[in-house]
Amino acid sequence: MKKWYCILLLLVLYTITTKELLSNSDYENYQEITIHEGKFLTNFSKKEYETYYKKVKKRKFSGWNIHKVTENAGVSYKAETVFSYYNDGTTPIEYTYEYEKKESSNINITSTGSISISASGTIKKFKGGLDTSLKLTYEDKNSLSEKETWKIKLQVDPGTMANLYTYGEGKISNGVAARYLFWILVDKGGYEIFTVTTQYYRLEKVQI
Repeated sequence: MKKWYCILLLLVLYTITTKELLSNSDYENYQEITIHEGKFLTNFSKKEYETYYKKVKKRKFSGWNIHKVTENAGVSYKAETVFSYYNDGTTPIEYTYEYEKKESSNINITSTGSISISASGTIKKFKGGLDTSLKLTYEDKNSLSEKETWKIKLQVDPGTMANLYTYGEGKISNGVAARYLFWILVDKGGYEIFTVTTQYYRLEKVQI
C-alpha cells in the first residue's frame, strides 16, 4: 500500500483559510497517544501508588505534600480523523469540506483518589489549592475564544482514499499529592497535567 503524506501546506491543490489551529487538549479521547518516557496516570499500578504515597505521608499543619513522578515528558498523538473520502469508481471525485471551531484549550488536567477538579467552560483547575502548590498558571494556556474557519477543496482520484487527521505533540507531568489540615489527611490521590505544544493537520492519500 502506497502513501503520500502532506502537512496542509499544499496550497497548489487545496485552499485553506485559517488564522491558527486551535488546540484540542482532550487527550483522554485521542485516537492514539504515546508517551516517550514514563507512563500516564491511568497506567499507575496499585503497587506504584503505594510506593509513591509513602513519599507524601509526612503530616503537616496545612497544605500539600507532592511527589512528582513524571515531569514534562514528551508525547505524540493523533487526536481525531477530521474527514475520510473514498473513491472506488473510475473517475475523479471533487469534494469541498468546510470546518469551524469556536473555542478550545491547550491544557488539560485529570486526577484520581479524592483530589477534585473544578470546571468553568474549557478551564479546569484542581481544587484545594493544588494548582498553587504545583505552580500552575492558566492565563496564557487555557481558553481560546477565537473562531477558526477554513475550507478545503480536493480531488480524490479513482482507487484512492483521502484522510485528514489532527496530529500533535505535547508534555505530560504527573505524580501524587496529599493535603493536610491541622495534621489530618484531607485529600490524597494522583494528578496529571497535559499541555499541547504543537498541533497540526496532516492529509494522507492512500491507494486502495
